[in-house]
Amino acid sequence: MPEEEDFTEALRSSLLTISPPDTPSLLRAGVRNGRRRRRRRAVALGVSGAAVLALVGLGATAVPSLLSDGRGTARTTPGTSAPTSPPATPRPTFTGALPADQALARLTALLPPGVTSSTPPGSGQSGQLWVDDGHGKSLLEVHVSRQTSTTELRSHVFPDVKPSPDGTLIQSRQSPDGHQTVNVLNPDGLYITLMTWQSPTQNGPSTRPTPLLPLTQLRTMATSPKWR
Repeated sequence: MPEEEDFTEALRSSLLTISPPDTPSLLRAGVRNGRRRRRRRAVALGVSGAAVLALVGLGATAVPSLLSDGRGTARTTPGTSAPTSPPATPRPTFTGALPADQALARLTALLPPGVTSSTPPGSGQSGQLWVDDGHGKSLLEVHVSRQTSTTELRSHVFPDVKPSPDGTLIQSRQSPDGHQTVNVLNPDGLYITLMTWQSPTQNGPSTRPTPLLPLTQLRTMATSPKWR
């Protein structure tokens, strides 16, 4: 037998021993593989599309404010409200003792109509005023401070005083000779003392039959927010 025929016969014998491919199984596997790839592609396109939409939305909000004045001023869109900041806690305007000249200026602003005031000689730093309603001159004195510790004040000046709903302590008294005192201690340590005499001096004889300022009015003046 020629060599070419030997080769052909051997190839035919080998092919007869090979099982034919399972075409239906291969077809089903190909279909499943194609479906998996299509699902992956759809998921990938959905994620990338959402990211693009988010970026477009962010750009639509941010870019106009950046282009308006070049400083990126935040703007609100219709239907939304601007964020609100919590109210700031008021800070004390002074610590320690309020200077006498400032205390006297605030006290003068609290005097009722018809009452004039002047400064006694040599009392520029004592917190004293002469007040007059036309029926006799009286001495009015003020002291204002902000206390860091109020323990001693509470025990000595306000031992039996019940605080008001906001925590303020108010103590007032009037002596038989017409001398009046009002003490006010606020929850933040602000302490105000107002005193009046029925004469131009602390130790002088009374020059009026009644106090120039009623005790209720003195309390109103001592609790005024102007002291802050």
